Amino acid sequence: MRIRGAHSRKFPKRSLQVTLRGARLPDEPPAGHTVQRIHLNADFVDPTLMRSALSYTLFPLLGVDAPRWRHVLPTVSGEPAGLYVGLESVDRDFCLRRGWPPGPIFYAINRNANFGLISPFTRTLKEPLDRGYHPVEGADTEPIRQMLLDLNLADDASFLQAAARWFDLERYVHWVIGAVFVGNRDGFVHNYALYLEPGERRFRIIPWDYDATWGIDIHGRPARLDRVPVTGWNKLSYRLFAHPEGRRRFRRAFLRALDGPLAPDSVLPLIDRLASQVEPWRERDPYLRRADFPREVERLRRWAVERRAVLLRELASL
Repeated sequence: MRIRGAHSRKFPKRSLQVTLRGARLPDEPPAGHTVQRIHLNADFVDPTLMRSALSYTLFPLLGVDAPRWRHVLPTVSGEPAGLYVGLESVDRDFCLRRGWPPGPIFYAINRNANFGLISPFTRTLKEPLDRGYHPVEGADTEPIRQMLLDLNLADDASFLQAAARWFDLERYVHWVIGAVFVGNRDGFVHNYALYLEPGERRFRIIPWDYDATWGIDIHGRPARLDRVPVTGWNKLSYRLFAHPEGRRRFRRAFLRALDGPLAPDSVLPLIDRLASQVEPWRERDPYLRRADFPREVERLRRWAVERRAVLLRELASL
């Protein structure tokens, strides 16, 4: 077991990574395979402990692969150690549980993972180009470098073809839609994983770290409804949505999502159902801030409705 996370390490309740000896999961496909690693996310800034769980529940409804999750209450020497959001690790087991052939996986660990060639830290060419991406289990980063060169050096006329060679654009667009809707400011330039499909040689993008969403920032402070623009931000999105056809696809997909899985009659019952599951366990978390839980849940409900209205206005002028 080890502590994980960046700024969250300073909080009294820390996120953990747990490496197991090989626990069997007979109830999940493929039957009898083992799990090597799980993450216990403290989500200390979220007084509801619902924001990341809500996000990971919404992404599959948009057709985007996301880590499976559940709330867990570990105990140490018989005493509750806090309520956590337990997540499967994005690794070889993640692929096996979905029937995918194991392939290279990369974690986007800082803002250098902006799909561009220029580092946001130095304002110069990234050296090496794969800076910002952490390969899992020693994966070769050459596909990352080749992808970045193709996406950034393709001219406007051939950009869509270049992007489609490396990504399923329908899936990528819906990943952007999910991150935009929940307001993940960091989610476009890091806090995601890439899985390279061995057969297709295309990347699947997988969301990660979604506690500072739904109206709060990384310190738990209130965040503005319009803090994250409708198109998000990274170099791939910039080029994709600057292209007339890419922008048209994005706008059409977003409007469908806002009238489907992101509509109030879909999201509000999900919030209420999750709140009813979490509330009985809150008193067993010694670190949880004693917030007015019904009021905090109502903040989530308002965000879902008001954020949708903001996005509809921004899409109308896109």
